[in-house]
Amino acid sequence: MRIVSIFSRDFRLLDNKLFLGYEENEIIPLFLFDEYNQKEHGKNLKSLFFKVVRSFDEELKKLNSKLYKIKLEDFEKFIYVSKPDVVRICYDSEPRTNERVRYIEQICKKHNVKIEKVYQFLIEPNFENFYFQSFSQFYKKLFKNYNFENVISKPKYLTTPDIKVEEIELPVIENEKIIRLYFKSENEVLSHFHKFKMEKMKDYEKNRDYPAIDGTSRLSVYFRMGQISYRYVLLNSEDEKFKSEIAWAEFYRLWLYYNQDCVNLEYDKRWRNFPWQIDEEKFNRWKEGNTGYLIVDAGMRQLLEEGYIHNRVRMICASFLIKNLMIDWRLGERWFYENLVDADLSANVGNWQWTGGFGLDKSGYFRIFNPELQREKFDKDFKYIEKYIPDYKSHVKPIVDFIESRENYIKKVREYLRL
Repeated sequence: MRIVSIFSRDFRLLDNKLFLGYEENEIIPLFLFDEYNQKEHGKNLKSLFFKVVRSFDEELKKLNSKLYKIKLEDFEKFIYVSKPDVVRICYDSEPRTNERVRYIEQICKKHNVKIEKVYQFLIEPNFENFYFQSFSQFYKKLFKNYNFENVISKPKYLTTPDIKVEEIELPVIENEKIIRLYFKSENEVLSHFHKFKMEKMKDYEKNRDYPAIDGTSRLSVYFRMGQISYRYVLLNSEDEKFKSEIAWAEFYRLWLYYNQDCVNLEYDKRWRNFPWQIDEEKFNRWKEGNTGYLIVDAGMRQLLEEGYIHNRVRMICASFLIKNLMIDWRLGERWFYENLVDADLSANVGNWQWTGGFGLDKSGYFRIFNPELQREKFDKDFKYIEKYIPDYKSHVKPIVDFIESRENYIKKVREYLRL
């Protein structure tokens, strides 16, 4: 049997359902270049992504195979030429991915080709709706005791026919710093995880909130590239706190799958007409890391310099934009998504809505991170601050007064929600 397996964010050999049955079947690895994604994703993610895709292609060649690369609109032509029995495609929570899946299904139906949809994450969304009201409920009732499938071994070889088709050259997006900071081969990613497991996982819960300490796994980048599977990491981890963070990713992924409109709309419908302020100057100051609040500005400068922000600092920066500047959360979410090298739509949207207080499992609207108290608690020696703001002692003055802006926001929300 001939199987076309379409890769989108699954660029690994280990634990990959797209290779199932390789011993008995021909496998044709295929990458569909989607112009829409080029507009949505920022330079940081794309520069690393295409480097990873090329690296994956080289690994396939070692197995006597290759990754065919064509434009999405040429998929039907590829089907006509390659004549597969089955097209195997992954789906996830992102609306664009599901649009692409529907398009591929239509082509396959037209050519009488069987479609096989696979879910590469942890808990397949095969229930009627997402009935959980909180993360803790999801974790205790479903995730914690879920019987996860075993990890799938790497293919030892592949049988891939030679398909005569016009391929595209993948874009080369020059961003040497991002490549230097993050690029790893699949084997290097696996080694990176096991090093974290041996050296840092035991102290993960204690150290994870301190941005100056290298105490987190930094696996989010490689999860996003699909170079390592959530399942492999989960089944090879013992620390409950660390595993709960993996559960958060799955929680948001499933939530978004069943609530597609929440990419742009608040889950709590009461918030959908909230009168956000329009202040381009303050928004630009936030983006540039010039708000006058040190930990906010260090985080935003880390984003600009490295395409990454420590997770606690992400929450502080988001809280400040929403609750102190009262600027539309969608603008902040898009800025993060365009600049983060680990930009994942469900996690990004879910976390912004959590911070704003209008997501599924949400922080209260009145819970507003005090940037200075957060700095005192998690960066008391200014080590993180100094790395990104060397002249922090003569930093700019705050663009808003924290207490006053906090009170104004709470007052506005109470008036709007009639509390």
